[in-house]
Amino acid sequence: MKKIYLFFIIFSFYAAFSQNVKTPKESVSKIKIIDAEIKKYKTSAASDPVAATKKLQQLKEQCETIHYTNGAMTSSMGLVLLYYNEGNYKKTIEESRFVEKYAKELEAFDYVSDIYRMRANAYGEMGLLDECLKELEKSLINIDDIKSPNRRIYRKSLIYESYAGVYEKKNDIKKQIFYRQKSIISSYQIPGNEPVTINAKYQNLAYQYASLGLIYSNLKVNDSAKHYFEKALEIHESDKVDIYVNGKAILLSDMAKFYNDNGEYHKAIFFAKRAENFERQVSMPYIRKGIYHTLFSSYIETNKQDSSKYYSKLYMHLSDSLLKSEKESLITPVKQIISDNEHENQTTIKKILMVSVLAFGVVVFIGWLYWRRKNRFIHRKYKDLIAKINAKQEEQELELQDISRNNGTKSSVSITDDTVRALLLKLEKFENSEKYLRKEVSLTWMANSLSTNPKYLSEIIKIYREHNFTSYINELRINYIIKKLYENPVYREYKITYLAEECGYATPRVFVSAFKKETGFAPSYFVEQLKASA
Repeated sequence: MKKIYLFFIIFSFYAAFSQNVKTPKESVSKIKIIDAEIKKYKTSAASDPVAATKKLQQLKEQCETIHYTNGAMTSSMGLVLLYYNEGNYKKTIEESRFVEKYAKELEAFDYVSDIYRMRANAYGEMGLLDECLKELEKSLINIDDIKSPNRRIYRKSLIYESYAGVYEKKNDIKKQIFYRQKSIISSYQIPGNEPVTINAKYQNLAYQYASLGLIYSNLKVNDSAKHYFEKALEIHESDKVDIYVNGKAILLSDMAKFYNDNGEYHKAIFFAKRAENFERQVSMPYIRKGIYHTLFSSYIETNKQDSSKYYSKLYMHLSDSLLKSEKESLITPVKQIISDNEHENQTTIKKILMVSVLAFGVVVFIGWLYWRRKNRFIHRKYKDLIAKINAKQEEQELELQDISRNNGTKSSVSITDDTVRALLLKLEKFENSEKYLRKEVSLTWMANSLSTNPKYLSEIIKIYREHNFTSYINELRINYIIKKLYENPVYREYKITYLAEECGYATPRVFVSAFKKETGFAPSYFVEQLKASA
């Protein structure tokens, strides 16, 4: 059964607020008349909600016309509570936007907190629990700005009640009981002995006791359920407090269901009929639905078939009507949620976009500078290579250096002068023979080819060519393909795979890596530049 909390008690709190607000340029007497009218119809809302709704709407429009913001706020809040209590959550949410606007203009923090809570409860009744919790969080934050202790503490007790309602829908019994107990504790902390304060305090206490009774009833802990139900009923029937009729209707309906579930059907009928009489005065369709269900069920068990059929028809008709209303009322708040989220996120999104665009621009600019600098560096290397190729190459005979001196400073292996001379001559012939292009070239293979041992050969290459064996072969191969590309345009049309094969590399990847290491740029860049300058 949907539970409708009793918000009418807060009407009397709001009347005092209007006295501290600047009035528009209208006569003070006219403002007083409007305030009196608003108070009158808010007070009569429980007994005649239809007339109260019509009149409060008229008063709201009148206040807007004369720019009396406080009057517009209080009358609009009355409409919110009326819509909520009749189960029209669509109108509750729509009207709450007006109250929020007025309350923020006037810095009426009690209204700001209440309207977030009201909106939260409307979302909660519709099953939109995430939105409900967001609104409750806003409500709890805003109560700190309320100066009056009794208003502040009372609102805290109502917020705890709303949290309990959320966890009721989430079927979290522990948290539900926890927040209801917190609401009870807060209610007992409300100071003052004024009638308004006392009514507010016991209104909430009665509801929390009734709710705990319902919880324990569902848990089949009947002693605790009966205890809390009776505590709630005691408050409702007390002459010391003025509890609203709708609260009594809810309590009696729950007690009727409790006795029906426990087989005490005559008691169930007794409390359900009392609940039906009170509900007629305030019109709460979801409560009425529960009352009808209890009555037709209890009458069946007491063999009163006619009464059972009568209430069964009423129950089915009302259920269909409420289901249709729920479907229709769901459309507007869902759209409003989307609109609110878009509005709240719009500024953030714009900032993120601006920062992102700026950051992207900086990254692109830095990237462009890096690319430009790198290209200049590569192109300079390319020009150096071309200059080297174009330079006149003088035929030089290999100058044999003073072997004894070199051996003293570089060689770690004892090699005779004759052996060194012989190996250098063989190296020169090897370099001119292009045997280095063979894929099977290795230090051992080359040593055998030159009739020496790998150790001597490696040392001679290290001292007189200033390379290890691998880099020595790479230099010969890359210089070979550079010459081919420079002198023969046909080579520029070949794919990298063929060029790699041509100069003895097993894979293009190894060839490209060796080329970049020798020149500072990729073979593709070299080919592009040669084509461009042709």
